Order: sequence, then structure tokens, then C-alpha cells
Amino acid sequence: MACSVPAHKAGLVPHPAFFAYVGQTMVIPKLPRNDGWTNIDYNFGPDAEENARISYILNEACHVFRHHAEGTWAASDKDAYASKLVPEIERRPTIVGRLLETDDRVVKMITYRALELIDARNKVTP
Repeated sequence: MACSVPAHKAGLVPHPAFFAYVGQTMVIPKLPRNDGWTNIDYNFGPDAEENARISYILNEACHVFRHHAEGTWAASDKDAYASKLVPEIERRPTIVGRLLETDDRVVKMITYRALELIDARNKVTP
């Protein structure tokens, strides 16, 4: 008796479209530079709530740095935003690479500071 369901629908072989993408890499664009006025909806994956939380932190940090700190970062400001970023990095460490690939100086600064805070806490807590 012949099967009337195509093999890919029965799960016996991959869908034909799969073969069109084998060997190709998905190019993820760099994170945009944030001017501090326009909120950017950063995309770190399919979790919309995570993207919104991280976007809020990055948008606020960029705004404060570029429009209130006059390009001079107070240590307390950097630590405040970096500490908000720490739980996001701990939840999903893979975002670090994406954050550091940007050309945005502020995003890099608070990411590096968040990593320093995580490292310092790990040295204190055995």
C-alpha cells in the first residue's frame, strides 16, 4: 500500500526547502548606533519580552550618556546601567557577543562593565 503523504510531511526526510539553505549562513546585521533620542528595538532573538527589557536598558544608557552626561560617563551611571544588564547576560550569555559587535561605544562600555561586575561577584562568591 502506497503512502499518500509526502515523505517530508511524514517526517522521513527534511522538507525540500531545507536543502536550499544548507551551506548558507544567516547574516545578522550589527546593532545600530543609538543616538540617544530615538528608541531602538534591539533584536536578540525570538523572546519579545527579553528584547524589550534589553532595549530599554540600552536606550536609557545611550540617552543619559549622549544627552545628560555630555559624553562623559560617571562611574555611577555606568554601574547603574551595567548592573541592570547583568541579569540579562546571566539569563542568556550568548547576547554578549552580539552586544560587543556593535559600533556603539555606550553599548560596549556597559557590556564590558557588566562582565566586570559578574566577574567580581564570582570571585567573591565561591
